[in-house]
Amino acid sequence: MTKLKSRVSAGVLAALLFSASLLSCSDTEKQPNETQTPDTAATDAVTESVDEGPYYEPDNLPEDLDYDGITTHILGWEGSSNIEFFVEEEDGDIVNDAIFARNRTVEERLNLKLTYTLVPGTYDDRAAWVKTVSQSAMAGDGSNDIVAGYSMCGATLANNRLLIDLTEQEHIDFDKPWWPDSLIKEATCGGKLYFCSGDISTNMIYMLYAIYFNKTMAQNYDIEVESLYELVRSGEWTLDKYIELTEGMYVDLNGDGMKSPEDQFGSTVQGVRSDAYFFSSGLRTTTLDADGLPVLSEDFGGEKTQELLSRLLDCFYAKNDMFFTNDSHNIVRDQFLESRALFITNDLGFASQSLRDATVEYGILPLPKYDTAQEDYYTVSSFGYTLYGIPVDARDAAMSAAILECLASESYRTVSLALFEVALKVKYASDDNASDMYDIIRGSNVFDIGRIFNDSIGGKTYSMFRSCLINNDKSWISTYEKNAKSMEKQFEEVVENLIEEQ
Repeated sequence: MTKLKSRVSAGVLAALLFSASLLSCSDTEKQPNETQTPDTAATDAVTESVDEGPYYEPDNLPEDLDYDGITTHILGWEGSSNIEFFVEEEDGDIVNDAIFARNRTVEERLNLKLTYTLVPGTYDDRAAWVKTVSQSAMAGDGSNDIVAGYSMCGATLANNRLLIDLTEQEHIDFDKPWWPDSLIKEATCGGKLYFCSGDISTNMIYMLYAIYFNKTMAQNYDIEVESLYELVRSGEWTLDKYIELTEGMYVDLNGDGMKSPEDQFGSTVQGVRSDAYFFSSGLRTTTLDADGLPVLSEDFGGEKTQELLSRLLDCFYAKNDMFFTNDSHNIVRDQFLESRALFITNDLGFASQSLRDATVEYGILPLPKYDTAQEDYYTVSSFGYTLYGIPVDARDAAMSAAILECLASESYRTVSLALFEVALKVKYASDDNASDMYDIIRGSNVFDIGRIFNDSIGGKTYSMFRSCLINNDKSWISTYEKNAKSMEKQFEEVVENLIEEQ
């Protein structure tokens, strides 16, 4: 058969960029709730190739790789509201069709058939998903060439020594841009790496945390929309400024004389998204010791975390301008959609899932810095992204590695282009500033090995800080000290499992 080079289709590339330009030009005329027509022009022609351009980067896979039409098996997870693994057919949706084209290109390049089996695997299903993979791997039946699970699941499999070391596989090049440096650096332990993610996972983009703001509310309170973007660009978008802009926003809309979900607020935050502020403040749960191995960070249990917690609790409980709840996400979603909150903390998937047909006109910003002394903006992903690995009983580890590299590189040139450059930055954006903001958000994504392996540390690396916020508990340092010894012991066991020869 004819081999396809590792190239983004010229037709797809041109159509995507043309689609972006058309959408951008029509933004001023588009009503927020206007129905969008299918992006059929963006998915035409998938056989031509292009060797240059701003979105082109080749992989180093040998052009003569040929797996003789073998059927390969990828065990993924279901439960996400975002498409990631496969689609049955093209339907005119720009992201849907890019995933379809990516999978077809991988099959043609490597001469194999991709088959996906999706098993329920969200947070509530993660134990059952891990059990499914574990039973298969321990049976040694080679039924899965690749496993791709909710992030907590991938880390648990690695800790249980059920995944192979990817650094030993010849076909994966972790210096390529489709493998984020921050994840590879953070997850590599003692020179070993058992899972990967990046452009291969659409949810890696969808799950990035950000701040959305209601443009109409901002203007009603004499906050210039452009000034918010300039705060970000100048480095002045800090926690203090964020809190300041919420002041005076509270209105007792239902007239019951108390702070309640039906009222108006300057900001609204749901509990599961609150730990984003820990990482956006430059804090981490781990650091590297003198031997280059991860250990719990002193900052984790230190004064800065205590100060951050105290400041947030004052805003969430002592004052009325910020709303905080551990109840359903629908509460904070509706507050924002009904223009009862200036700011909402949410992931990028909020734009494509909840805001695409909404009447509210919104803008987007990164999470604020802790203070102006903090050089960079930081954000973290919600746990719903996918970690990919090769099980210890895979039939042909080299083939599995080639599939991972090919899926990731093709995703970089097509799926991420469709999702990030067109859908998020243009199609669902309401002004030209969104492009810069999205670039800052995606470029500021950080990972933390303590967060990644939280299930193996009793969930404490995220639940302690979050629980203090939920329970209005300012006693951070004493809370940390109560849990420090058990966390240290559990984390040492994780590190030992990762660096031990299999």
